[in-house]
Amino acid sequence: MNSRQLTKSTNNRMVSGVIAGICEYFGWGRDVVTILRILFIVLAFSSMGGLIPLYFVASWIIPSGYRSNNQSSRQGYNEYENRWEEKANRWSEKMERKASQFEEKMNRKAQRWEDKSNNYEDKWSQGPWNSTKQSNNWGNPWEEPQRSERKMKEAEPVKDDKKDDWSDF
Repeated sequence: MNSRQLTKSTNNRMVSGVIAGICEYFGWGRDVVTILRILFIVLAFSSMGGLIPLYFVASWIIPSGYRSNNQSSRQGYNEYENRWEEKANRWSEKMERKASQFEEKMNRKAQRWEDKSNNYEDKWSQGPWNSTKQSNNWGNPWEEPQRSERKMKEAEPVKDDKKDDWSDF
């Protein structure tokens, strides 16, 4: 007895996998599947849609390939599932590696900016032009300013013989 069973295709479906399942049953390639699909569409429209109900009846009668009790199809599904798990694991490892590289890069940039800001702060706090920043004492504006060591010229009184003479100003 034939060990093959007519089932709908699980990996080559357009609508429900009936035509691809028939081609897989007879061992025909993907080219033949494409030709049969085109031929079915042409015949369906030329018969005023008479083949369309036939297709849906076949999709209802032919069992799905997923529900097959055949060990080889289940094994193929398990292999397929294992390949996807491996791909997912490789992808997640790659993303974790990229995330850690990005984090390291951002930490280096943050450290570089912090070093730059500290360097600028040191330059501005040590300069002779910024003596007020070192002491952080801006002083009270109402206090009398400290006397500098430079002597100021004393003002001379104006003589009274020139009354209301504003020419000195």
